[in-house]
Amino acid sequence: MSRYQAGEVQALGVLYDRYARRLQAFAWKQGARRPEDVVQDAFMRVVRNGSSFKGRAKFKTWLFSIARNLCIDASRRDKFRIMPSLDQPVRDPDSPTLGDRIADKAPTGDASRGAEASEFRVALQAALAALPEEQREVFVLRQSSGMAFAEIAEVTGCKENTVKSRMRYALQSLRAALADHI
Repeated sequence: MSRYQAGEVQALGVLYDRYARRLQAFAWKQGARRPEDVVQDAFMRVVRNGSSFKGRAKFKTWLFSIARNLCIDASRRDKFRIMPSLDQPVRDPDSPTLGDRIADKAPTGDASRGAEASEFRVALQAALAALPEEQREVFVLRQSSGMAFAEIAEVTGCKENTVKSRMRYALQSLRAALADHI
């Protein structure tokens, strides 16, 4: 980031390559409808507000804080949207349904294994969605983004012990919700 602040524009590309995938995974698991937009918006804010980055926190922490705020804002806006049914055609009556479009296209060498994996994936997504927002956020930052508890505490503005507690409760809830699949 210091190279980008010094005028080396290519350094932004390095940062993007390093963090875009993790940021997109984080946004997706936070429930963003278009996680790629969160990544784009987060990096646009880095461009616009790059001079305000003082280096007191790690760049990764600052970037994930931006993405977190974008996800929270989007979540607040999305509460007022009506979500389409998975059985509803996407465009016209003859087009595939949303359920058909997101169906698992993995090759099925062993049909029962593929079905179990698909069922587990659905159960995991449901279990994650059922977690309170604070617990889901901590779980996603820890598991998907590989952040340390101290970094998560900085991103969320909580004490480190609070973050650890939320992670413990998230793990307990997920373990209970997924007991039939483990």
